[in-house]
This record gives sequence, C-alpha cells and structure tokens, in this order.
Amino acid sequence: MIRYASVISLPNIRLYFPREKFSKEYLLIAGGRPPAVSWLQDAAADRVVYCIDHGADVCRAANLTPSFFIGDCDSVSADTLQWIRSLNVDFIQFPTEKDKTDTQLALDRFRKEQDIFVIMTGGFGGRFDHLFSLLHSFAGTPIHGCIADDLEFLLILRDEETAELELQTAPKSVSLLPLSPQCTGVHLNGVHWPLRNAVLSQSNPYAISNRLEASDNRIAIRNQTGILAVYLCWQSPME
Repeated sequence: MIRYASVISLPNIRLYFPREKFSKEYLLIAGGRPPAVSWLQDAAADRVVYCIDHGADVCRAANLTPSFFIGDCDSVSADTLQWIRSLNVDFIQFPTEKDKTDTQLALDRFRKEQDIFVIMTGGFGGRFDHLFSLLHSFAGTPIHGCIADDLEFLLILRDEETAELELQTAPKSVSLLPLSPQCTGVHLNGVHWPLRNAVLSQSNPYAISNRLEASDNRIAIRNQTGILAVYLCWQSPME
C-alpha cells in the first residue's frame, strides 16, 4: 500500500503524493480565463500569491492582495496598475520586447527552489498559443505543480512519480496526455477504463475521455518514464 505523506488541497480537488511535505506552495495568477472568485480566494489561502500582468486585474476583482507582481505591464489595466503600486508589493517589470513570455519568466524564478509546489491559474480559456507555451514551459522545468481553476485541472507527473486525486465532484472527462515523445509504465486506477503498464506516445494519444467509476471519487496514477499530464474537465464541450 502506498503511503501518501504530502497533500495539496484545492477547492475542488485534493492531491496526494508519496513524498515528504512540500516546503512552500505558490499560486500564480495569469491573465487567461479568470477562475470563479470563491475558488480563487480559497486557493490563495496560506499560499504565496504572484499575479502575472493581466492576472493583477483578476486579483483586484477578487479583492485579493498578491505578494508579487511580475510582467511587462502591456495587458494589466491602468487602474489596476495604480492599485498594485499603491500596495507596495514586490514589483518585477520586464521590457515589452523580450524573448520569453511573462509566464515563462515567472516560472524561471522557481527553477532553483527545492521541494515547492506551484499552482498556476488563469491559464485556461484564452489563446491556444499561450496555453501551449505555458504547458510545455511548465513541463520543461523541474517544478512540481499543476494548472487549475474551477472548470479544468492539469497535473504534471515526471519519471517515477505517483499521485492520487480525491475529487469533490466527478469530472466529465479524465485524460492522460504525454508531453514527452513517450511515457511508459503508466498505471491508472479508479476509472472505467483502467491502464496497466501502458505506453502512451504523442503520435497516438489515445487515453482521452475516460471517466470515474460510479462508486469511487479517487484516481490513482503512476508514471514510470516520461512527462505525463493528467487532465480533468468539469465543463461540457460547448460551455
């Protein structure tokens, strides 16, 4: 039996990992689809909050004070920028013309930190190219973390990582997405179509649109090699 020593709690999901507790948890708020205000406020509790450019507008709308602002100030509103400056929070501004996105630069700040967990919100619901960049930039770091809001969730697992997900409500879909050319030794339990020592490849991403077993609210995943994304969705395709 796996002993899960580390727990990450979000408003709609709990994550269990067989490792020691993470030393610090961060919430990064980007400028894509804003999460529900109640979800965001709960997710921010007891975490260090970074807002990334337009993500400051999301913070302000939720009456949430961040610890850091980071960005080139090309998408945050003028009123919110004035509000952020009035808070005297740590303010990190980049030039507009640069080689990396604001989100990539924000993730770079955590590359050398050990035993942390980063929750990115405001990543879904916007431009596909931004989401693609965020997903692969996140996967390309050693950072443990997820992209999440009240409608969608994506957890990144790397070599020899195991996790269990406890869900408040059953998602409409459970999918496994290989972010490296191949993932091997993939196990998935608690779903209608379980996997046993499966091989998933980017050229044949077939582990899509699974669902929970009716009697269970937990999913267990193990990934032996590669970078694997565990994706859950609570919204219908046309919502």
